Order: sequence, then structure tokens, then C-alpha cells
Amino acid sequence: MNEHFEYLPIKVVIPAAGDIHRPHSAKAVPKDFTDSYDEVIDTVMSDLESVASYFENSFLQSNLPVVARVTLHEEAIAKSHRPDKLFDFTTCPIIGGEYFGNLLISIRPGALDKLIQKIQTGSAQYIRNDVSKITSIAPFTAQDALGAWSVEAILAYMQEHGQDSLKLRLFDHRDRDSSNLLFQHLTKLATSLNVQPPKRLPHCARMPVFDFSANTLQQIQNASGFVGTQGLAVYENFTISTNAIVCGPFDENHIPPPDPDVDYPIVGLLDSGTDPNNAQIQKWVIARDDCDYNAVDQNNEHGTLVASLLINSKELNHGHEGFPGSKAKIVDVVAFPGAGHIDERELLDNIDRGLNNHPEAKIWNMSLNKESPCHDSSSSYFAVALDELQDKHGVLIVNSAGNFSELPAPTWPRPELYGRDRIYQPGESLRALTVGSLAHRDRPDACVRIGEPSPFSRRGPGTAFVPKPELSHFGGNTNSNYDYAQMGVRSINAKKQIVETVGTSFATPLVTVTASALRHRLDGDPSRHLIKGLLVHSSVLNSRHIDANELPYYGFGTPPDMPNILRCKPWEATLIFEMDLPYTHRHFHKTDFPIPPCLHRNGKVFGEIIMTVSYDPPVDPGEGAAYSQVNIKPAIGRCTEDNGEIDFFKGQVVPYPKDMSQLFEADQISHGFKWAPIKVFRTTMKNVAVWDNWQISIKMEARNHHEAIQPQPVAVIVTLRDPNEEQPVYDQVVTMMNRVGWQTENLNIRTPSRLRVR
Repeated sequence: MNEHFEYLPIKVVIPAAGDIHRPHSAKAVPKDFTDSYDEVIDTVMSDLESVASYFENSFLQSNLPVVARVTLHEEAIAKSHRPDKLFDFTTCPIIGGEYFGNLLISIRPGALDKLIQKIQTGSAQYIRNDVSKITSIAPFTAQDALGAWSVEAILAYMQEHGQDSLKLRLFDHRDRDSSNLLFQHLTKLATSLNVQPPKRLPHCARMPVFDFSANTLQQIQNASGFVGTQGLAVYENFTISTNAIVCGPFDENHIPPPDPDVDYPIVGLLDSGTDPNNAQIQKWVIARDDCDYNAVDQNNEHGTLVASLLINSKELNHGHEGFPGSKAKIVDVVAFPGAGHIDERELLDNIDRGLNNHPEAKIWNMSLNKESPCHDSSSSYFAVALDELQDKHGVLIVNSAGNFSELPAPTWPRPELYGRDRIYQPGESLRALTVGSLAHRDRPDACVRIGEPSPFSRRGPGTAFVPKPELSHFGGNTNSNYDYAQMGVRSINAKKQIVETVGTSFATPLVTVTASALRHRLDGDPSRHLIKGLLVHSSVLNSRHIDANELPYYGFGTPPDMPNILRCKPWEATLIFEMDLPYTHRHFHKTDFPIPPCLHRNGKVFGEIIMTVSYDPPVDPGEGAAYSQVNIKPAIGRCTEDNGEIDFFKGQVVPYPKDMSQLFEADQISHGFKWAPIKVFRTTMKNVAVWDNWQISIKMEARNHHEAIQPQPVAVIVTLRDPNEEQPVYDQVVTMMNRVGWQTENLNIRTPSRLRVR
């Protein structure tokens, strides 16, 4: 096709009234998970006796509910197999979970007797079925509350960091009376230990976490041994350390002033603050919020480096074509003190205040991590709080994956480091976008080549095998000693010098400014999940194929410059399906999906389909690894209809990367990856027979379904394209949609003449 082509608009498909349906009800067939039911009964009864013995004194001394852990057979992990008929409100109800297959049950005085009686005397098939799913039942102990810590290690950490209190997470028994009762007894415990009353931490309503005073071994032991304690942990610090190589002096040409005739996007910056003495940078700062830290208590090095990349990354890096051309004005929130470290409570206070005071910024850069890898079984308190703050303020935070610093620096392909290079918290935040780093320059002794993951860039996945980081961008390269001369990202420091530096902190603003420019260019008030979906989808379109082993480092790719996200080429067509799916009508089906005849050859369909789904599911931190509560599954395939009903459907688009099973076990994909709020599907068709009718479907399922669930907003973005860049795919797709009566409109983009301050 001619190289001089006209870019074409993305098409938005408007769902018709008849496209959203009630799901077909299908009776589940009960399944026994053991051939030796009598042995299972013996094991369960023995375990229940042990649980009763363990909590005997607790029941004698109080009427507090206690908790036991139920472990299920691997085959019974799916939500459809949850044994909630055995463990219900008449016995010991399920109140949450930990890792996949570990459930937590609430036990009140006398409840174990009812559960035992139900197992022994019940004749219903569902009782046998639920019992057969169980491998063990055990009491939740003080050591479970401490996790990998010992009491001695906690005390040593507190003394080293000058702390006199801990994060104490109470169990949520899912009823207000129990919550109040546990808090009353926790307060009594504090009084008996002669410490301050516990205080609820304010930033996470979804998780009952309290500040609990303790500074002796006995106090820590008593707090962890309280039957209401689900977790006891130290307050960890976030740290910033910046190294840079001076390249030369700064002059005004490095940061030209903003053009008064251009309406720039706005980025909120949660960092250490920009250099207030750099007049050129301050011309781009529309608000500076530093009320928490006096000038003498600030170190603006890191914040200035990040801000410079938000303002002018491409020119600072010699016009490198991979750096974004977008520029942004900045809301400068000094959230980090000059000491180089901050308590997570203080940082959350600063973030909440900054987001609240500056609603003009909807996209925020936060290149900050604490030096603790994320966990498989549950999101950290900070990540859950960050999710809640993004919901509360209606914003998107773009955060770094964190930096790995063990010597020698790893090469590529990355050797096995047994999780030591896992992404740092709060990189597992489900609402946020997490960014890894790629090399944009190299030299003979470099650890990696251009385009490969930087040696220091931490890897995914996130909690519960959710793909993290989702995206990657240029953050520099090093040799085995982490020397990065001539391989770093060029920016400006707080001493008015041009420097080069490396880190995921500096890859992150390249994605942030692109996200902000994208949101700014879309008319109206685009949803957060649409912004994330477009970024990821365009990254897949503009990056090479990755395999499952590369996904934890690259994410789904690197987004192109903003104008290329919002337009199609003649040999491709991009369609957006955005809708709210109510739980009662949670299936979307639309037939006559356009597979254009120009992609037919010798009775076969050729070409490529890329599909991205993006949504922000309801979350429940009490469910542990099952934090995400909704799964959206899109599909495109061949179908037939009978009296308006789908009689046959064969999906043709597979999850991307297609070799995911080589990276994770099947249960990890089914119960983790499939519940991820951003997923990509990709297929290159070569041997698919031409078919008269194709369909796109979008289906929703919930882990704990009930009729009151809120409608789930979702965006599905689909691109059909000719890999040879020859066929008129766009024109034929539009013609086909018009012919069958699909209602469509162009993605509404603000033109320069319509730009205005939001």
C-alpha cells in the first residue's frame, strides 16, 4: 500500500439493546474430589477436634469468634467449588481467604459442634461433596499472624528504626457486631499491656488495620496471640537514593518555556519536589504543594530528574525516536522529605492530601517503592490503600516496578533469581499502571542490548499472578558493576546540571506523560480503564511479539507516542466496545463481527486480531489472592444462530502470550491471570476456514456472585490488521458494519482548535 497514507479514526461501537443478555443457567453437576470418603471424614473430624482443643481456653474466657484455615484439594480451588453449603451461617461461615485454595472460616462458641453434627448426620449430596473438597482444617495461630517474622525480629526492626507501634490487622468476620466486639477486646488488651489505645489507620476502609503500640517482646507476643489478629507487621520505609553522572551545564534551551498558545496536559507528581530555583522548570509547574516540608527539609534531586522527563524527555535525550514527544505541565506535590526515607503512614497521608487538593490532575506519577517484594497470596496494605485512594479521587497512578541492585548485575535472558528480583511494593496495586525499564543504549560491556529489559528492572508477576509490570519504557542500561556511563537517561538535576541516570523511576514518567497526553486529547471525561486499555493495546500493536517468559519483564510492551495511539492505518481497523454490564445481564453478544473479504485467501482467513480487555473490578482484600472479584472474558469466533439463539460458537483469539502455560501452572492461570483487570488476546490466522458469521462476546463472572452486585464498566479494544500492510482492511470493516446496521461513531478526539483548560 502507498507509503503516503491518511491516518484514520478509531471506531466506537455503540451496543444495541438486544446485545446484552441474561446468561444461560446451567445446573452444576456435583463432583466428588476423593475416592476414599471415609478417610476424608476421619481426617476432617480429627482436625476439628484439634481446632476445638486449640481454642478451648479462648472459648472459656470470652465469646470472641476465632478463625481456622481450611485447605482445599487443588482440583477444588475454582470459585464454583467453594464449599459454602457446608461452611454457612448455621455452622462456621467462610469469611475470606489467603492463597488459592486456603479459606478462612469464622468459629463462634458452639459452632464446631454444629459443624460436626452436620457432617455426621447430614445425608444431602452437597454435604458429601463439600467435605470431599477438604484436605485439612487447622487453627489460625499467632505465628500465622506474624508470617515470616519472629517476635524477636520485629522488635529488632522497631528498635533499629525508632518505632514504637505496629500495623495490626483484625479479622473481618463480615458482621458489624463481631467487628465491634473484636475492637473492644483489642482495646482491653492495650489497656492490660499499659499502652495507648489502638487507632484505625485512615486510608483503607476495606481493610481493618490499626496502629497498635508495642515496644517489648511480651507486648508483641500478646498482640500476635490475640485471636482477633490476622496480621501483625512493622511499618516499612520508602526510600529514595539517586546517583547521576554530570554531563554538562544546564541552559534555557534544555527546557524551553511552555508555548502560551498550546494547552498542555497536566501530570500530578508525587515525589521529592522540583528545584524551586530552576526558573525554566518552574514555568511548567502550575501548582507547588510543599506545605508538609520546609525548604530546608527537602532534597529536590529525584523530583527534578523525574519532572524534567515529564516536561521534555525527547529533546533532553538527543531527539531519540523512542522517547515521547508529549510535554506536560506539573502539579508538584512534595510528598517525600529530604531525609531520603519516609514511613508508609506519612507517605499515605501526603498522597491523600495531594490528590484531594489538586483535582485538576487526573494522571499522577509516583516513582516510589519500598524495598519489599510483593507477595503471591495478598496485596500489601499500602497497595490496597493506594487502590482505594485512586477510587476515592478518580485518578490513575503510574508507578515504578522498583530497582534490583545485587552484584553482579544480571544479563539477558535473566538468570533465575528465585524471586529476589520480584517487583517492589506497591507495584502490585491493581488500579495503578506499573512500569518496568528497557535499555535504549548499550556498549560492548553492557549487560543487555538495546530494547532488552534493563539489568536493574524488577520483574513480575504481581500478587496472585496478575501481569505486572503492564508496560515498560526506557530507563537506562548498565554493566555488571552497575556502571551506566553513556547508557543512562539524560535529565536535569537540582543543581542545574545535565546528568544521566538510570532506574525504573525514570522509565515511569515516559509512560505517565503519554497517559496524560492521551487523556487530554480524548473529549469528555474518558474512563480510567479506557486510558489503561488504550495504552496497553497500542503497546501490543507497536511492540514485537513476546513470549510468556518475557512478559514479567517487558509487560505487554512500550506505548508509542500519543498521536499514534489514536489513529488507524488503512491496513488495520481498531474498534472500541465500552459498556456497563449488570450482573443480571452479564453477557454481551454481537453477531456479524466484520472479518473483511480482503483477508480471505483460497477459502481461508488470514490476518491478525489483537484484543485488549480493561476494567476496574470490585476488590476484597479479605479474600487474599482472590482480591479481584470480577473476571471479564471476551471472545471472537465463528458462530451459527438458531431462532436468534447462538447454536454454535468457536473462539479464534487466544490469550497473549499464547505459551502462558509454560510460565505458570494451570491453576495459577485459571485463578490468577484470568481475573486480572487487563488482559490481551492475540491470534494470527492462517488456516481458519472462511465463515459466514462471526461474533464478539463479552462475559462477566464474579467470585461471590449475588444480585446486588454493581454494573461492571468494561472496555474491549479490538484491532484487525493485515500483517503485510497491503489490504484495505479499514474501509472494508467500516463498510461491513454499516451494511449490517451496527451503530458506530468515531472516537471523539479534541482537535487543536478545541483545546481548552479542563
